Amino acid sequence: MTATTAGHDAVHDGHDHGHEHAPPRGLWRWLSTTNHKDIGTMYLVLSLTMFFIGGAMALVIRAELFRPGLQLVEPMFFNQMTTMHALVMIFGAVMPAFVGLANWLIPMMVGAPDMALPRMNNWSFWIMPFAFALLLSTLFMDGGGPAGGWTLYPPLSLQTGAAFPFVILSIHMMGVSSVMGAINIIATILNLRAPGMTLMRMPLFVWTWLITAYLLIAVMPVLA
Repeated sequence: MTATTAGHDAVHDGHDHGHEHAPPRGLWRWLSTTNHKDIGTMYLVLSLTMFFIGGAMALVIRAELFRPGLQLVEPMFFNQMTTMHALVMIFGAVMPAFVGLANWLIPMMVGAPDMALPRMNNWSFWIMPFAFALLLSTLFMDGGGPAGGWTLYPPLSLQTGAAFPFVILSIHMMGVSSVMGAINIIATILNLRAPGMTLMRMPLFVWTWLITAYLLIAVMPVLA
């Protein structure tokens, strides 16, 4: 009887293992992940990458201003570096860094197993690299990248050539990503807190992100 039971268990185990899905590995793991720590790590890596790219643009600006007169680059390219540096540092370095920290820390701080909307979390990250690829590609278009100062206001923005619609689209993509991330953070904080974790017991970091998320949802459509 024991042998029969053991044989049955072995068959049952073999059947189960045949239908188990191995966790994805390599590149596919990072493309498809919905784990808040993985996505937080990807945000931080993207932020560091864009920090170096924006820093290189700042080096061009400072090298040109090292002495009076023209040193290294054309005035038009200098204006493009100024605008690109602003967009890359704000939308590419500062904001993803804090979103990466939010993804890592907020679920753990409120006692949630993950973010409330994990698939949307993945999507909101992967919009960002494509947005910055589009933004940086404008440097290779006719007329060069955006040359509208820090603010992209006219008349300075009229210096930008054919690339301007692509710049606007990339900023829209960054805004969509930010709004999706903000919705996710609000849903997580308001719905997935552990029992006993009232709003007034939440850590200050979680409170700051709850307020920031509402501000992002209010501001991004206006910016767009």
